[in-house]
Amino acid sequence: MTDVDRLYPLGFPGVGEVGDRLPVWGEALLAAAALLVVVSAVVRTVRTARRARRGRRRR
Repeated sequence: MTDVDRLYPLGFPGVGEVGDRLPVWGEALLAAAALLVVVSAVVRTVRTARRARRGRRRR
């Protein structure tokens, strides 16, 4: 077993050594996932702020 086999046990396509880049589709999926994380965090923050303001007005 080589060092690479230990680093990447699942054997993702396009991933060989530590310095290798992801294929184009991998980079696109990674960027889309990062964008979804940021958008969901912003939406959650806005909703929480609105609920907090609404709760203060009612009391």
